[in-house]
This record gives sequence, C-alpha cells and structure tokens, in this order.
Amino acid sequence: MKENIKKIPANTNELTLYCYLGEALIKTQMLEQALSYSIIIKMNPEETKEKADEFLKKQQRFTLGQAIKITNKETLYNSTLQNKLDSFLEHRNWLVHNVLIGNEEDFNAGKIKEEMFEKIKSISDKAEEIKRLIEYDMIDFCSSKGKDMTNIKELLVLQDKGIRVRK
Repeated sequence: MKENIKKIPANTNELTLYCYLGEALIKTQMLEQALSYSIIIKMNPEETKEKADEFLKKQQRFTLGQAIKITNKETLYNSTLQNKLDSFLEHRNWLVHNVLIGNEEDFNAGKIKEEMFEKIKSISDKAEEIKRLIEYDMIDFCSSKGKDMTNIKELLVLQDKGIRVRK
C-alpha cells in the first residue's frame, strides 16, 4: 500500500509553516519546562534536590493547562504573569489543536496566508517572553530565600541583550 503513495515535496509556504510551527512548539515546550521547575521550587522551597527531582518527574507529566491551573490555585505568580499564562494557553491550544481548521483548502492548495504565519510567530514570541518572566520571577524567589542569584541574573541580562551564553 505505501509503495503506491507518491510523495510531493513541500513548497516554500509549507516549509515556512513547518519551521514556524516547529519553533512555536519548541518554545512552548521550553516554557512548559520553566513552568514545571518554577512550580516545584516554589511549592517545595525547603526540599532537597533529590526530592525536588522526584516531584519534577511527576510534574512534567502535566499538560500546560494542568500546570497553569496549579499556578492559579496556589497563587504562585503575580496577577500580570498569571494573566499572561492564562492568555497564552488559549493561543497554545489554537496552535496545537486548530492551526489548520478553516485553512485546509489554502494549505492543500499550497497557499498559506501571511496572517497565519504572523499568528504562529506571535505565539512563539509570547512563549519566549513568558519563559523569561518566569526565569526572573525564579531569581527573585530564590533571592528572597537567601540564595545568591547574581551570576544567574547576569547571564539572563546578557541573553536579553542578544549575547549567547553557553556553559
């Protein structure tokens, strides 16, 4: 059966769509990971690293929606950050579940509308922005618990200036 399928190479619009989708999904996963770490640390600030790692293994099974429900229930973030998370979830759900709904004909005809590219790119940008806000929130939280976060904050500032920092 499979040998009868003729594969058609993706056109430029399709390749752009796939790249934008990939970027948005990866940045969303990075946000999910930052959110998981943040929840574990904030809800268990006195635990050992080993115990926190156990919690993290369980926490990482939650969907983004489940994690956001936890942050709401436990009031882990200020209202501005929490509102951004709540709003982002709607955009992420569209990306994962509905990106092509209503656009099938254009996609099948090889025409992807620029508005779709812009919407996907904005989701990517929002995920990155919220991840950074969570990182700064974690620095503030850890500092409030007596941890020296000077080096970490300096690394984030360098990254914010567009300077790549690798270990």
